[in-house]
Amino acid sequence: MKKVLLIILLFSFSLFSKVFIKDTVDIENFNEEIFIIANYIRLKGNLGNEFIGIGKNIKGNFKINGDFLSAALYQEISGLINGDFYSLGGVYTSFTGKIKENLSCISDTFKIEDSEIFGNLRVIGEKINISNVKVKGKCFIFGKKIEISGNFFNDVLINGTNIQIKEGTQISGNLIYYSPQPKEFKDVIIKGKTEWKKPYGEKFTEKINFIKKFKFLYAFLSLLFPYLMFLLFTPNLLISTAQTSGKKFLKCLLVGFFSIVIFCFVIILSFITIIGVPTGLILITIFASSLYISRGFIFIFLARMIFYKFEDKKILWFVSIFLGILIFNLLSLNQTLKIIGNLIGTFSGFGAFLTDRIKLIRKMKEEKII
Repeated sequence: MKKVLLIILLFSFSLFSKVFIKDTVDIENFNEEIFIIANYIRLKGNLGNEFIGIGKNIKGNFKINGDFLSAALYQEISGLINGDFYSLGGVYTSFTGKIKENLSCISDTFKIEDSEIFGNLRVIGEKINISNVKVKGKCFIFGKKIEISGNFFNDVLINGTNIQIKEGTQISGNLIYYSPQPKEFKDVIIKGKTEWKKPYGEKFTEKINFIKKFKFLYAFLSLLFPYLMFLLFTPNLLISTAQTSGKKFLKCLLVGFFSIVIFCFVIILSFITIIGVPTGLILITIFASSLYISRGFIFIFLARMIFYKFEDKKILWFVSIFLGILIFNLLSLNQTLKIIGNLIGTFSGFGAFLTDRIKLIRKMKEEKII
C-alpha cells in the first residue's frame, strides 16, 4: 500500500503544481492546479485552475476556472464551475450553482437544485432529485427513484423504476423514458415526441425466459442427434460402446476418470512450445467433443435394459437412444442430479469408448489386419 501511495505521489507531483495528502485540507483562493487526497476537504473562494480531490467528505462554495474532478463518499458542492464537473460519489452528492460545461456523476443519492448546466447532464444513481434546473444540453438519467423539474432545452432520456416529472417542467426536445409501465405526465410541456420503452433489464429477462422455454428441447436434440448419426452410419460402434459402459461399469468408470486426467495433462503440456499450440487446440476440440458425446452411453444402456426381452433391432436401439437421452435430460433439470449424471455419464462413456477401441485394435492385430 505504501508503494502505491508513493507512486501516486510521484506521479501527482509531475502533473500538478500543488499536491496535498493530509487528514484535513482547507483550500481558499488558490490559482494553481490542485491534487488532494484527504479525509475531509473544504474549498472556498476562487480556484484558478483544475481540481482533483479524493476523500471521504468534500464540501465547498467556490468558483473554479477549470474542471472539477472528485471521488468521495459525501459531497456538498455549490458555486460556479467554468469547466466540466466529474464526480464519483459513494453515498451522497449534491450540487447548487452553475456549470459552464458538462456534469457527469455516479452516486447512490444525487441531488441538484436551483442550478444551470450549459452542457450535458449525465447521472447514475439509486435516488436522483433534479429540482428547478436548466439544462442546455442533453440529459441522460439512470436510477430507480427519479424526480425532475426545471427547463430542459434538449432531449431527455430517463431509465428508472419510479419516474416523476413535476408540474411546470418544460422539455424542448424529445422525452424517451424506460420504466416498467407507461406514464402520463400531466402539466408537463414536451415540445418533442414522448416515447416509452421497457427497461433494459426487463427486455433481457424476457429474452432469457424465452430461451429457457427451448433450453430443454435444445439440450435434448443436441445430444440425441449425434447418437442417431452413430446408429445410422456406425451402429456396431454405438451398440458395443453402450453395452460395454453398462456391463463393465466400474472398470469403464475408473478407466474414464484416469484417462481424462491424463489427456488433460497431455493437452496442457502441448501448449508449452509454440509448435505444440496448434496441436493443443486440435486436441482440445476433439477431446471436448468426445466428452460431450460420451455422457449418453450409460443411459442408452439403461434404457435398452427396459426392453431386455426384445431382440436387438435398429428400431429398438432407436427407441433406447430416444428414451436414454430423455432420462438424462430430465435428471439434468435438478442441479445436483445434473452434476452427478454428467460425471458418471462422462467417465463411464469415455472409459467404455477407449476400452472398446483398445479391444478392437488388439483383435485386429491378432487377425493380422494391422
